[in-house]
Amino acid sequence: MSLQPHSPSHPGELIHRTYIEPYDSITIAGIARELGVNKSTFSRLIAGQSAISSDMAVKLSAVLGRSAESWLQLQEQYDLWQSRQKININDFSRLDFSKAS
Repeated sequence: MSLQPHSPSHPGELIHRTYIEPYDSITIAGIARELGVNKSTFSRLIAGQSAISSDMAVKLSAVLGRSAESWLQLQEQYDLWQSRQKININDFSRLDFSKAS
C-alpha cells in the first residue's frame, strides 16, 4: 500500500468541480432538492465542512452516479490522510502478541 504524498480532495470539492462548476443549469440548491436534503446540508458537504455518511452516499449514487461504496471510499481516503497528518505514530508501540499468555 502506498501513501499519498499530498492531501486528497474532500469529496465535496470533487462534487463541486465535477457536477456543478461545468454546468450553468446545475446548482447546489437543485442537487440538494434531488437528494432530499436542505441546501445548507449539501452546502456544508460541498464546502468540506461535513462528511459523506452512508445515507448520503446512497443518495449521491442515485442522483449523481458512481456507487455508494465509491463515495464512501473517497471520504475514507480523505479522513485517513487527515488523521495521518495529526497523529504521530512514533508515540505508539506495537503490542507483542507472541509474548502474551
